[in-house]
Amino acid sequence: MVLLLGGLTLFVFGGGGVLLITVVQERELWAVITGGRPWWLHVALGIAAGLVIGLSARTLVRSPWMRELDERFARRIGDRIAHPVDRVFLSLCAGVGEELFFRGALQHWLGLLPTAVVFVAVHGYLDPRDRRLFVYGLLLTAAMAGLGWMARTFGLAAPMLAHALIDVVLFEQLWRTYRRSMEGDQRPGYL
Repeated sequence: MVLLLGGLTLFVFGGGGVLLITVVQERELWAVITGGRPWWLHVALGIAAGLVIGLSARTLVRSPWMRELDERFARRIGDRIAHPVDRVFLSLCAGVGEELFFRGALQHWLGLLPTAVVFVAVHGYLDPRDRRLFVYGLLLTAAMAGLGWMARTFGLAAPMLAHALIDVVLFEQLWRTYRRSMEGDQRPGYL
């Protein structure tokens, strides 16, 4: 299941993004990815943004008010991300595939903020009927707008790395919550 989800994300979103960028928009893929910036800048920005956003989101979902949301998502996917390699694989596939499609291709047409809203809405986080989920969605919308700015200013490589790190941090949180629930430990023993 993990290979299927990761592969679909990478090849459907990523492949679709590459086709839109190169064939429909007629832009140079390497220029879109690097923005003409040095690799070390992408690495530094990607790590910094990924850790700041990932740890901020993790702090939010670990709050007592958000615990129910954390547990709900952990029940949905916790058994699918039991192995660290699965968490990293899915994170890398999402970081590359989704950034190529959303920030690389769609943002070129829709603009920065609409793309961030569409990205978060497609993931189901902007449901006004669920206050916790909506608050989480607002944080992610701001974060994705930040990745959109980074993509527009520096190229896609830094947002790809940041996105992958965000997902690694959040998948790790979900796995720990899931594991704790399976062990029957109800103590607030978060990371």
